[in-house]
Amino acid sequence: MALKLFCVPYAGGSASVYYSWGKYMPEKIVLIPIELAGRMRRLAEPFYDTLEAAADDVFQHIKKALCPGDQYAIFGHSMGSWIAYETARIIWGKRDAAKPVCLFFSGNYAPHVSEGTGKLHLLPDIEFQYEVLRLGRTSEIIFNNEQLCQLFSPIIRADYRILEEYRPSRSVNFVCNCPVSVLCGDMDNITHSQAAEWARYVSGEFSVNFFSGGHFFIHDSQKDVVSHLACFLTQHTNCLASCFQHN
Repeated sequence: MALKLFCVPYAGGSASVYYSWGKYMPEKIVLIPIELAGRMRRLAEPFYDTLEAAADDVFQHIKKALCPGDQYAIFGHSMGSWIAYETARIIWGKRDAAKPVCLFFSGNYAPHVSEGTGKLHLLPDIEFQYEVLRLGRTSEIIFNNEQLCQLFSPIIRADYRILEEYRPSRSVNFVCNCPVSVLCGDMDNITHSQAAEWARYVSGEFSVNFFSGGHFFIHDSQKDVVSHLACFLTQHTNCLASCFQHN
């Protein structure tokens, strides 16, 4: 039996963005960064047609990685938060699927806040790169380096396409039946009231937590973020174990 934390990357990111978290993560928590299709070791695989397809792929990955008796949580940052949410929808829709002990939605608005009208992914390369950089959600290093640009531009464009074509229901028709923690950067453009909109998707404990940094605060405040995840996850795993002991 193990306690596992599955981490879903942001647009243009790969599993490697979470590798450095290991030095801060307690040994009792197994960190499992998820590699999405079309990048790194899965570079030969086609990009997802929809965000829901990405979520189904993540669900299949989680299902294969779990052993009997394992407990787990899912973390997703930016695009990854919506993939994590849609993955939760799939999990709770399957009676026999093991449920996460908690969920972490990071660096993004709640799905119903999304307008779903963006067209950045249709722009020519130069305009696309300019707009993505203007939003502050991709490092300038990628577009300033020719080799990195050739490698990551198609990935970022594909990710923006599924984000911009994502059409979540305006009415909240799914509620996570587990504790949820929302994480935001204090220099990002998400306010506390906007982050609190995630509470509509939660039936139990819910919290909003701000960390020092902008959109990529998960790197700027890496140690604090990992410490929060570990404490929150451990707390609710222990609570769950205590409930079983008393029943």
